[in-house]
Amino acid sequence: MAGSAAGPPVQRAVVQTRDIAIAHELLSRAYGEHRLRLDQPTPGFVFRSEAMLAADLSVDRMTYRGRVCAVSDPIDYVVVPTVLKGGLSLGPDQQDRFAAGDAALIPLHRTLEVVWDHFTVQTIRIPLSAVTRLAHRLGVDPVNLRFDGLAAVSAQMKRHWLASLAYLSRMCAGPNPAIGQPLLRAAAVDAAAAAVLAVFPNTTMTLDYTPGPGRVPPATVRRATAYIDAHAGRPITTEDIAAAAGVSVRGLQAAFARHGDTTPSGYLRRARLRGAHRDLQAGDPTRGDTVAAIARRWGYANPGRFAVDYRTAYGEPPHHTLRT
Repeated sequence: MAGSAAGPPVQRAVVQTRDIAIAHELLSRAYGEHRLRLDQPTPGFVFRSEAMLAADLSVDRMTYRGRVCAVSDPIDYVVVPTVLKGGLSLGPDQQDRFAAGDAALIPLHRTLEVVWDHFTVQTIRIPLSAVTRLAHRLGVDPVNLRFDGLAAVSAQMKRHWLASLAYLSRMCAGPNPAIGQPLLRAAAVDAAAAAVLAVFPNTTMTLDYTPGPGRVPPATVRRATAYIDAHAGRPITTEDIAAAAGVSVRGLQAAFARHGDTTPSGYLRRARLRGAHRDLQAGDPTRGDTVAAIARRWGYANPGRFAVDYRTAYGEPPHHTLRT
């Protein structure tokens, strides 16, 4: 039996205009209302957007030839533009300035003054819920999550963000992008959320250590593994597994540490590999079944990684199973 059904189609849109009003109408639709303060861009103004939208994840490469100041309404999702060329300034008196190679976390829940200056940026947008869910796993209640700065905490973390951006770009590339698969899309959103919390200063970085939970009975592991086995073909999270087992995320992790030989995510990987094994056994190359397609269906974006894991588990390369 196959894994999950295909998710919403990947939508792409390319727009180019020399009309500043049209440009900011498009920006308002994508990122919240923008009210222009300076409406006189330099001669040769051009705006271009190459956007990709897959469910609740968007990646947008924008070029803005001109200089303009605008005021944006508050947003309630996470937006991170990375400057590829030119400059971007945020806040009163342009107090936060970003040049080529810099990433900026757009502040949440507040009006913001923005200045664009002949720039090209690549912007990632993900739901705030993806970030707060991960913060909760780290011990911060969603209502207490706060970002204390717009720039990366260090040069090393800025490089980490650029690597994360490259990963997301690869996931979105090509006529049949990996991001179209629900499992891979969920993993991409989680990776982006993890990068946001690692790169930009926030309250998860100042947590005090708290001791782990007490003994959790083995039944917790049985409930968790049963849930994973039944839902491995869907983009489930550690929180979903913990809820099904009736414990907190920390309790779930402690249960696997005490009574299992792997972690919850490790068991999920095994379950998905078993699902891929079943699909390979039932597959037929004459019907168009391929190893790469089955690997993607079960959460593997990299066919080489899948081949290594599969051979380790089943003692033969996946294409042998598909052909027999």
